[in-house]
Amino acid sequence: MNIQQYYRKTASISLNVSLAALIPSFFLIIYGIMIAKDGRFVLIVLPFLVYSFFCYQYYLVCDRRSKGFTEKPLDAIYMNQSLLNTEQILVHFLPASSVRILFFSSTGKLIGELKERKLQLIRWFFPSFLDRLFEKRYGLYDELNNIIAIFHYKKRKIEIRDKDGKLLNIIHYVSNDRHMKFEFASSGEAIVVTRTLLYMDYQFFQNQIMVCRLQKGLMPLEWEYYIKDPNTPVLSFEQNLCEEEKINILAILSKILH
Repeated sequence: MNIQQYYRKTASISLNVSLAALIPSFFLIIYGIMIAKDGRFVLIVLPFLVYSFFCYQYYLVCDRRSKGFTEKPLDAIYMNQSLLNTEQILVHFLPASSVRILFFSSTGKLIGELKERKLQLIRWFFPSFLDRLFEKRYGLYDELNNIIAIFHYKKRKIEIRDKDGKLLNIIHYVSNDRHMKFEFASSGEAIVVTRTLLYMDYQFFQNQIMVCRLQKGLMPLEWEYYIKDPNTPVLSFEQNLCEEEKINILAILSKILH
């Protein structure tokens, strides 16, 4: 998958959701007019119509983005790009019953994905407070859909395992300050994550040094040909981070976003 295919897929999902939201509206209007004969049923239908409208507008936006490429990206541009050797990664989210993150390079190539190992349809209908009670296992995948690591989220810790189930690391969840500051501990080392209130900006600190940042709205201008949304979140790693440290950060990030 590349970024153009992502826009096309997101447009298709948005259109389907927009149409699906009209179904209860149709039956409620019929019931209100023919059976209940009560005009107040319009108030019940209104949220469905508003949701359908915004989903359709998002469909138009994504459809326009998918058609905004004048030529097919060259495969040569995609060489030697992978999730753990790229310092700046674009982050997109797909609709799912839990966090599902797609990672793209600056040239629009899908270089990785993070998603729950076993997706259950019934989870779509769980309220968030109930869904949080379940322990979850997420898989971190590379550009070829090969497993890089498995994240097992428990109440106060994250277990990181390899594709064979071997334990690689345990990250302990220490505390959070009203969801504005999170503290974790890995191998005796503190990892502090801070965030802003009004827009997406997560900063990761080790030994009081910022080693990673997820921020929206600061995408470099030279990426505009491949990335049509200038507000796409950009995940930036410091140059000296090893693969193990990047995996730890991705595990913590997905825990916070969930």
